[in-house]
Amino acid sequence: MAGLSDHTDASGPAGNEPEYEVIGGVIDDQPSGLARPVPGAGSPPRTAGNFGAAAAEAWRSARTSFTSWWFWLGCALGIAAAWGLAAAVVSFAEANGWFDTRVASAIYLITAVFLALAAAVLGAVWGFRHSQGRLLVLLLAGGIRGVALGALAGGVLLVVGASVGGPTALAVAAVVVIILEVALFGLIGAGARACFAAAAPGAALTALVVAFLCVGNVVATILLLPGTTVMDQASVPVNVERDDSGRIIAYECVGNLRPVEVVHTERVAWIAAANPALLFGSVGADVVPTDNELGWLLAGLQWAADGPSREVPCLGGESSDGLAPSVPVFVTGLALQSLVAGLVLVPGRRLRARRLATGSG
Repeated sequence: MAGLSDHTDASGPAGNEPEYEVIGGVIDDQPSGLARPVPGAGSPPRTAGNFGAAAAEAWRSARTSFTSWWFWLGCALGIAAAWGLAAAVVSFAEANGWFDTRVASAIYLITAVFLALAAAVLGAVWGFRHSQGRLLVLLLAGGIRGVALGALAGGVLLVVGASVGGPTALAVAAVVVIILEVALFGLIGAGARACFAAAAPGAALTALVVAFLCVGNVVATILLLPGTTVMDQASVPVNVERDDSGRIIAYECVGNLRPVEVVHTERVAWIAAANPALLFGSVGADVVPTDNELGWLLAGLQWAADGPSREVPCLGGESSDGLAPSVPVFVTGLALQSLVAGLVLVPGRRLRARRLATGSG
């Protein structure tokens, strides 16, 4: 993670002075000679929840990244890696006959998927590097950095989409996901760094959490899927209606129940919902036309999260009118990512405050 540092080298006497952290989590990014006056020392008190003050502090934090060539190098490497991996995957798939015909827009869609993963990794690195500050400041600073990465990635996607074909709205969806992932994974990186006095254990924890959210959760879901196959009861569907993709959307049930074998994918699909690539797929599925050659891939996790009741109708003799509405995968995914960030950030900040209190005592 050290290879993606975005700290700048300062010159002059002030450049060698350390940053000072106030116990309780508030950070003053300015050198001691330029420190802001504290409340009660000739200046009006500042409200801890003041959004404007937090936004200004977040901008100062993000600006240190924007003035560092390491930050822009990280953005460039992330985008290049996403495009290169997408090109390699498409070439391998075509060479092995995975596509019946050449799918021109495949590289566009898959590049967007890998960009979501790149945003998560970069966001965690940047959050690790800038781990001090209030929660709102950390979140806003991550969002600002995400806007910078999203603008570059969105431009690249538009160029790729224009050259190979594909819906422009997919690039917009990718930018939105990139901003969210940089912000949320930034909190994970900041929390992991705060958990330890030394950087190495924090880096290891960050890598472990990011690896699980980006790869491990999908592997775990696939391994658990065979155990979700069970025998259930279903009746006969009539008046069946399907959408443009062939998915059953409405039906009525008649007759007696009979045994059927079904796979209750909804029992494990939620584990993979926090994966940035699949979260993007959930968002992208709403903007990609249903007749797109690879559009069905983006909706795959949503179908799994809905469970067999939407593909094997009349489970338990229940018609479509009695089914609960679907919860979008991206909603579940963002909630799980936020939960993981909280589980890392909250104890991390407490441990840091305890170390500061012990050191000052």
